[in-house]
Amino acid sequence: MGRLRSLKPYAKIYVILIAVFFLSMALVYCIPVSWIQENVEKSLAVMETEGERPMYAFYRHSAIVDNHTDMLMYESLIPNRDYNAVQASVSINQYPRYWHGYQVILRPLTVVFQVQELRYLGMMLFYLLFFWSAWLTAKKTRPAYAALYVLTIASSYLSVVTTCFQYLTTFYVLFAALIVLLSRYDAKKPLNPFLYFFVVGMVENFFDFLTYPVITLGIPLILLLWLRVRDQQADFQDNFWFMFQSSVSWFFGYALTWVIKWGITTVILGVRYFWRTMGVVQYRLQGNEEEPLDRIGTIRKNLKAWMNVQDDGIITWSKVALIILIVILILVIWKKLKDRQQVLACVPILFVAGYPYVWYLVMSNHSQIHYWYTYRSQLVALFGILIFTAGILREKDE
Repeated sequence: MGRLRSLKPYAKIYVILIAVFFLSMALVYCIPVSWIQENVEKSLAVMETEGERPMYAFYRHSAIVDNHTDMLMYESLIPNRDYNAVQASVSINQYPRYWHGYQVILRPLTVVFQVQELRYLGMMLFYLLFFWSAWLTAKKTRPAYAALYVLTIASSYLSVVTTCFQYLTTFYVLFAALIVLLSRYDAKKPLNPFLYFFVVGMVENFFDFLTYPVITLGIPLILLLWLRVRDQQADFQDNFWFMFQSSVSWFFGYALTWVIKWGITTVILGVRYFWRTMGVVQYRLQGNEEEPLDRIGTIRKNLKAWMNVQDDGIITWSKVALIILIVILILVIWKKLKDRQQVLACVPILFVAGYPYVWYLVMSNHSQIHYWYTYRSQLVALFGILIFTAGILREKDE
């Protein structure tokens, strides 16, 4: 009974959020098509002129703007079948395996704005939330740690991220999650971290296109693990168990939100949509003859994109070894390692830093095809390595 009682808050928030997701989608599809038709057509004309995958300034695969998906998002604003609002909000023009939560924001705004104005507003909101989360990071930790956070996010080609709606949504969820976490963090009265990650997983799935969802788990979790060490609340075993439980909570929030969407689609549109979705799931997990899985190749592709290596470039082990030697040299020269217990308590941060590569191995099909944006999952690896390195070194006043 005790365990069942502990699951009650999760069940309650799950039901509430699913109801909010479903009703909000149905409500925005009550907006008459005539109100948005002109702005949709003009916006699509702009993106068609730009091309499906334009590269501005940097001319690297890591700096591609995914106009293809953004055009799909705009096309989905107008139902292509004679559906009522509920059916249209579930089908999303026969693309029902995702929630398409961006429609809750995009559809009402398209009544007034075209894509050019919305890109500007999206950019402004991005930087507002980014700076807010960075300020809170500096306030709750140290300015140096906030600088590491800013460096991590800045490495994702912000000029590209802020002009692509698909790229923006996951960052919005990340920033909002960090703002909630850091504004409410109190070592004496902590929020329920597992319920927190459960909610973050649910919200990310509502907006997600499998873009780089793992950053909404990894970056907040890394900060929490470090805060627990700083506040002397955890050793290695405690932090490892905390990391595991938080990750499982996020996974169930993310996965169960996906599963219920498939169930809702089946009830409203028919069982044929369920089997169609299962076919896509099988393809994503196993590949096919035309696009067979290459899990190691997927990691290599994403690494090359992240390290800004051109198509004919290679990542040699000598470069990896050089980076490792530099880190070791810094640690040896400074000779400021904290005591062994605190160093070990920080080790779970490195486990979290490896999450992007676990994601690439599991979701290999999607990550090998769309490596030119899924590489941003490795922001978790960069942030984890930076925070771990800073965390195991004594501060000047220690």
